[in-house]
Amino acid sequence: MFYTLIWTLSIATFCVPAPIDTPDTWRPFDHPSVSTRSFAAFSRPGRALTVASDIPQRVHLVLFDEGDTVLGQHGTMVSTILLDSTVEKEMLRGAQIALEISRNEELRAELVTRKMETAARILSRDLQRIRELHTRGDASESALDQAILAEEEARVSLEIAQVTRTAAAAASLAAASEVAVIEARIEKLSLKAPAGWRVEQRNTEPGAGVVPGEPLMVFVDLSYFEIDVQMVEEEIQVLSTGPLKIQRVSSGAPIAGTVKFVAAIPDLLTRRRRVVIRIPAEEIDLEPLETGGGIELRVSLDVPNQSGGVRVPHRFLGRRLEQWVLKTENGKLHVVTPVRSDEDGWIVLPGDLPAAAVIVAP
Repeated sequence: MFYTLIWTLSIATFCVPAPIDTPDTWRPFDHPSVSTRSFAAFSRPGRALTVASDIPQRVHLVLFDEGDTVLGQHGTMVSTILLDSTVEKEMLRGAQIALEISRNEELRAELVTRKMETAARILSRDLQRIRELHTRGDASESALDQAILAEEEARVSLEIAQVTRTAAAAASLAAASEVAVIEARIEKLSLKAPAGWRVEQRNTEPGAGVVPGEPLMVFVDLSYFEIDVQMVEEEIQVLSTGPLKIQRVSSGAPIAGTVKFVAAIPDLLTRRRRVVIRIPAEEIDLEPLETGGGIELRVSLDVPNQSGGVRVPHRFLGRRLEQWVLKTENGKLHVVTPVRSDEDGWIVLPGDLPAAAVIVAP
């Protein structure tokens, strides 16, 4: 297996949006206060394949080196390592000769059966004719007995020929099965990888012995990349509603990605769940020596603040003695609690302000 160490860092900061226009009315609950959660992780190739042999053998030829791309039609498997198959090829030659002999025997048995069928039909017609002559008194009892005996012998010979034909057909099938088994063994001595994948590791050379299960080559699919981040439940819920921002740490360049998988089982210690984000290869601006793996990326997610605060422009917040209030369209005042202010407005706790409230400047 091909493993890449992934580490995740989660940071929560209050979001400070760009300056906003302040219309005559404002819906506070359409502008909840949010915190930006940041996750850092390293990219890895989308898929990896480790090639190994399940039989002990010696390496005959290695067709690709590290960094090479497996050439071939997309979606096909291409031979990458050829193990020594000298003995198996000789066994295949012998099995193919035995198969040819078996098929000839099957053909011979088929011809003999046809000959016996013809002889049996002729003798059956002779017996019928002699029976008719015997009935009219034109044939002796001895001639009838001889015709009956000849017909029975022909019928037995036909049955023997049919049994021989069946045995020859079974022997031919057994020989064909032996050829198929040896061909399958030779096929297993050719270790393959998907066309278009890249050789990540090469751990063997021609002439080296092979231990069953020992990794010989590692291939990776560089058509897309993935990163893993660990998220809590509230962050996962936002994935389907809020935008997912991905940036390359080194340059700050934005990168498009989609959520591919969300684990159902949380980590027993952190109670976080694994989220896999897929990134197309063309989204990563590669340097000449890079392949897209091991690039540090930052994922940002805006999560509604648990305090329930909402953002209100400065002009909509008024004072009544020591209280801060918001005025709705029907003229009713609602007491709120300001939390903090910036150049665009206030973050306030709405108190008993209705969720559908539309406020106006006092």
